[in-house]
Amino acid sequence: MRLRAYKLPRFLAGFFSTMILLLSGRAVAAQRPTGPPTAPQRSGVNSGVFPTENTDVSVSVRELSGMPLPVSATVKLSSEAGIPRTATTQDGSTATFPRVFTGEYEIEVTALGYKPGKERASVFAGGAGVTVYMYLHPENEVSNGAAGPSTPIMTPRLQGEIDKGLEKLRRHEFEEARKHFEKAAKMAPGNPDVHYLLGMLEYLQDHLDAARKKFEAALLIYPSHERSLLALGELELRQGNPTAAGQALEKAYEVNGADWRTHLLLANAYFQQKNYEKALPHAIRATEKAKEHAAAAWVLLGRILANAGKHDEAERAFETVIRSFPSDPYAAEAKARIAELRKPIAEAELRVAAPTVPLPEAPPAASLRPWAPPDIDSKEYPAVQDVACKESEVIERTQARSARQLGNLEKFLATEHIEHQELDAYGNPGPSRTKDFSYIVLVEHPQPGVSFVNERRDGGENLNSFPSSLATLGLVGLGVNLFDQNYSRDLEYKCEGLGSWRGQAAWQMHFEQKKGVPSQIRTWRNSRGVFPIPLKGRVWIAANSYDVLHVETDLREPVKEVQLTRDHLIVDYGPVNFEKGHTTLWLPWSAEMFMELRGKRYHHQHTLSNYMLFSVDTGSTISKPKESVQQDLP
Repeated sequence: MRLRAYKLPRFLAGFFSTMILLLSGRAVAAQRPTGPPTAPQRSGVNSGVFPTENTDVSVSVRELSGMPLPVSATVKLSSEAGIPRTATTQDGSTATFPRVFTGEYEIEVTALGYKPGKERASVFAGGAGVTVYMYLHPENEVSNGAAGPSTPIMTPRLQGEIDKGLEKLRRHEFEEARKHFEKAAKMAPGNPDVHYLLGMLEYLQDHLDAARKKFEAALLIYPSHERSLLALGELELRQGNPTAAGQALEKAYEVNGADWRTHLLLANAYFQQKNYEKALPHAIRATEKAKEHAAAAWVLLGRILANAGKHDEAERAFETVIRSFPSDPYAAEAKARIAELRKPIAEAELRVAAPTVPLPEAPPAASLRPWAPPDIDSKEYPAVQDVACKESEVIERTQARSARQLGNLEKFLATEHIEHQELDAYGNPGPSRTKDFSYIVLVEHPQPGVSFVNERRDGGENLNSFPSSLATLGLVGLGVNLFDQNYSRDLEYKCEGLGSWRGQAAWQMHFEQKKGVPSQIRTWRNSRGVFPIPLKGRVWIAANSYDVLHVETDLREPVKEVQLTRDHLIVDYGPVNFEKGHTTLWLPWSAEMFMELRGKRYHHQHTLSNYMLFSVDTGSTISKPKESVQQDLP
């Protein structure tokens, strides 16, 4: 057993930054960089030091969409060391608390027609004040879990029926496909994917009313089922119901993000409603993200501009289609649109004469069950339009918050459950192979502001313990280094705005390794040397506490030297409550990895549970969590 020591520069929130990989019979081991020391802990109301700084705190109360709450709300601000303060929201649905000491607080909000809201908030000094964002859920909202229902159980028999149905669907043997999907529905009536596949079977045969019923059945089981929402939106467009289409598509965008097809469908829905102001940004995003499929998006953009009276801009959009997609069928329509624009006819006549807006084609059957999530750059997520986001401020406060967490930690243990699967070309998973490990993290504090971390997985460095010949190593690294000053100069950050994650306000931050700068955050090593792994990704940070909620990463480009063509990582973080001293630490909950290596595809799932804590003040007393990780989910 080898115990590796790493210097932890900022905070304990990382997961999976390194791995061991078996290539050509030789192990490939990842390396971790050494970072600078952490910043000293800032004093505050809960730090044991009497606070000496204060600032004004504004609490902005909003609906789940991000819009200001349309009714008055009562806001309570409290901490362990102070007297609770209460205020009512005023113009802009904002409550103001002047001269609040820095530290940790609880915010409670009540409003007529909404469920009570409660969140933690970190108040930092400096600037013109601190704004806390609270999202309230409607009182009549049906609770189905912040992250949706658990993944349906897929038995081998059920998987076999779905696979047979998909194969028949690919060949357009619809009645044979129906037999397999209906058999699967009897085996698993609560599986939304089966209802969606039955809906696609009807949709591809133009049985639109029957398809609608199947998509709605899937949404009754799983209200945020992405493919069903998108398919329902497209179906409503085809049947001339743009308002209903917009509602389904906006929900899909809100909970699952939007790729180019979602933007194109939304632009189409708003165009048909004659709401050109809302249609325009979606059409623009569709042209930017669709790439080789962008001809339809450019035609629609031209149509929107023409009907909005911007004829010169519309003509340039149509010319882009002719120039960039000369052999595309939409090039002929673009030429016709330009000819119409140049005729001396009234704008009103142009609108009446407009033919049907182009719709994207239905997705091919082969893409009904992708083997991995889409690349992070293929999707984007809605953000509140009236809230500005400063990258430097978010990064600095995330670092400070995490430094406080690290100061409370000396050692923790957990049970790590790992599930390995190899996937075929159609995304079908092979046999599931599982393994449990004891995972230990030890943190040493040799001097104020400096921390060293030792990590160990019991038996985890023996490749024989990992049946897929791919072993992960380490729970500390990714979340640490993303916001560390030593590595930030290697990355380009873009704060995409205030969005949401697990129903709470969250800053969305995009990051990417700079071109020409070797990656320090993640590297692999084999007998031929060390290979930097260029990353890009997106991270969601709690807007009020500055805890990391969720991270997704992808390769910036394939790494030819190790034949790595896909590496998609998903990590969820959250609070783990311990009995000792009512301690709460922010730790990784679970992670998924989708990898394509040397032509083979892998899916790994990692879950942590049974946390045990050695506290700093005793150094030897173990405290068990009050609840399991799953029960801690908000």
